[in-house]
Amino acid sequence: MIIPFLLISSCGAVLALATLYWFCPSILLSGYKRFGGYLIAGLHRKQLTVNGITYAYYERLPVGRVKGEDAPAVLFLHGFTADKTMWTMTIRHLPKEWWIIVLDLPGHGDTSFVQNGDYSSEGMVTKLHEVIEAINLHHVHLIGTSLGALYAMAYASQHPSKVATLSLLCPPVAHKLPDGVRTEFFESLESSGTNLLLPTTVEGFYKMIDTVLHQSNKFKFHRRLSEVLLNERIQKYESFKEIQQDLLRDTGNDPAHAVETVESLTMNTLLVWGEHDKICHPSGAALLHKLIKNSELVMVKNCGHTIALEKPRETANIITNFLSRNCTTQAANCKED
Repeated sequence: MIIPFLLISSCGAVLALATLYWFCPSILLSGYKRFGGYLIAGLHRKQLTVNGITYAYYERLPVGRVKGEDAPAVLFLHGFTADKTMWTMTIRHLPKEWWIIVLDLPGHGDTSFVQNGDYSSEGMVTKLHEVIEAINLHHVHLIGTSLGALYAMAYASQHPSKVATLSLLCPPVAHKLPDGVRTEFFESLESSGTNLLLPTTVEGFYKMIDTVLHQSNKFKFHRRLSEVLLNERIQKYESFKEIQQDLLRDTGNDPAHAVETVESLTMNTLLVWGEHDKICHPSGAALLHKLIKNSELVMVKNCGHTIALEKPRETANIITNFLSRNCTTQAANCKED
């Protein structure tokens, strides 16, 4: 009796999921965003309010260690128009002894947005510092991808004593350097303000996926679900556009300022780049590696701009390997016991 019951229950669950996927994909997506982080990676939803902004974040407490004492504090920052959920598949493969924080940046995910709030690199350094102080992160291993990497780099440059190590995945910085190469994406963005990351049609949504991912077919969902994902993004476009304008006016866009910021980084730094990145030209990896004194570079094969989504297990292995060799904070050992 037990086996038939289990089969019927399993078939019922599959049928329910299939029904949601075809007829109510928004409920399925909402459920994943609400519970996916916890179910996949053991993360818990948290929030805090600092200076008028309510920040949403995931937290995973260390196993067998005490946060703020002998557990490495690791802070993850996502890219432009993404949110904290992009890191969940990577985090599930990271050591359980780490204290992990995954932040939604202002205007992204579940974090609130304040108009005219200054979302340039300099403005975000102030906001990140307020969050890091509020969570009581003393010597943090800071990890950012794309826009999150840009903000992480700016923060590490201005607050080096707060950053134990820095990990930058495809940071949009190298094209600003004197010898940097601009991709078609940045040529279009800087000349006309056209941003492929802000599509308004399903066709544009698929083009965005083709741009940020090398193996994009794996992420091209059924049109109905794609419409739901697109509509969810469109609701945040006003905040995204304000952030974009602040970034286009950023003082960090000046080549001399960009070089100064990059060369000021003194902590051990990991650079990770997809060999087929269409957003940040792969040649920028070697440029930054040369300018950042204590850096190491990993090029990821068969991968585009969004490495954590395309190669979550490989991303986790790269990060774990780097931190295990460079953990010299209050948490003396970053390796798994």
